[in-house]
Amino acid sequence: AQAASSRQIVEVCAPPDSVMPSFTLEVEYAKSNRAACKQCKDKIDKDTVRLGIKASTGEATEEGASASHAIESVRWHHFACLPRARGAAWFKKNFGESAQDIISGFAELKAEDQDLVRELFRACRGEGAVPPAPAAPAAAVETPAKKAAGKKRKGDGEADITEPPAKKVAVLSPEQQGSIEAAKATLASKSAAVLGALLQKNGLPKAGKKDELVERCAESKVLGVPPECPTCEKVKLKFAMATGKFSCPGFFDSEEKRFKRCKGPGDAAADLQRTAWLEL
Repeated sequence: AQAASSRQIVEVCAPPDSVMPSFTLEVEYAKSNRAACKQCKDKIDKDTVRLGIKASTGEATEEGASASHAIESVRWHHFACLPRARGAAWFKKNFGESAQDIISGFAELKAEDQDLVRELFRACRGEGAVPPAPAAPAAAVETPAKKAAGKKRKGDGEADITEPPAKKVAVLSPEQQGSIEAAKATLASKSAAVLGALLQKNGLPKAGKKDELVERCAESKVLGVPPECPTCEKVKLKFAMATGKFSCPGFFDSEEKRFKRCKGPGDAAADLQRTAWLEL
């Protein structure tokens, strides 16, 4: 009787058959600069190419059909951050080999941007280096309102003075991207303890998943160790490879017992210098 009761409890408590989540990739020109990259957490500039991962899940009915579906919102990434969002094995498992066939929105891109997305997709699958990010496309049609926004006010008899477009920060060169990928491949064989010791020796945070430690070590080994924030003088700055900009991640104030944000590096950004990577 007790055994029958146990079986009954197991049958009642057993979860219903579930359907494995399916994933889709999306690409588009960013409609605004409000969204943050899910990998590096920095904002994605308006009109730049961004790529997103969307997952959908559901529960199976007795007939095997998918019933209620839960669809996640798209998790957007900078162009250069997508390969770091997941591993090469994951991309190979969930997607085919043809970028234009599996990436939603691919056909709406400019021809030259399509070529770069194809290269990026191959890099996601571990079949090549990450290419440079596409330049933001020019507006298709310039409206009078946009023209007015791009000019300074003029007085009587003065000519219109058009403000120059904002200067784009250069991304890493293909050689730097390739060197980082090679360093990641070498560092991946090391244990999390060794990676943490390397980061600690170089004054960098050692917390995080192993792939995050590998990424942090590889970047600093190739490019140099990021400098200390000149504003708070508490932590090393964080570097966004997609934008080429440094930012301060903030720090924990041991006296006030709370986390504090920092707006560094501020005006000192142009004078920042990396230091050489130290081995154990």
